[in-house]
Amino acid sequence: HQYPAYAYLLGMYLGDGHISRMPRTWRLRVFLNCNRPDVIARTAACITSVIPSGRVGFAVRGRCVQVVSYSRSWPRIFPQSGAGRKHKRVIELEPWQRQLVERYPERFIAGCLESDGCRHRRIVRGRNYPAYSFSNRSEDIIGLFCWACGLMGLRPRRATAVTVSIALRRDVAR
Repeated sequence: HQYPAYAYLLGMYLGDGHISRMPRTWRLRVFLNCNRPDVIARTAACITSVIPSGRVGFAVRGRCVQVVSYSRSWPRIFPQSGAGRKHKRVIELEPWQRQLVERYPERFIAGCLESDGCRHRRIVRGRNYPAYSFSNRSEDIIGLFCWACGLMGLRPRRATAVTVSIALRRDVAR
């Protein structure tokens, strides 16, 4: 189904994705760590689900892989694309995008965490706990991530100016 795939891909795009103009089309690139073949495969499958007629390619540069797809539809699919860096421009969801994230917040959160986030361990009073962190330099994107967490009843906390943490045991388990 393309809607959960879109919610995931939106999180990926807002994290480590980039859309650029090519001579006759548009190019989506999502930059991922080579050590995560599961995330790479999931991202490619979501691109194929969102644009079934499109092809997905891969370009490896060091420890990074670019998941690449060309389509004239990318600017309509991700209207947040534009000139300049994402953290220096306004990032807002269109009403139809908000409805999809409201319906599939867990997929959007997964896309955000698998692009600009991580799972890690926290040591509190000598005890080792799992936690998640999401980092982004865009205040708007951090706001969208926290909003989606709220839709699921999660309670993210601001760890630094650019990092949000999900560390409460109940939230991590969810």
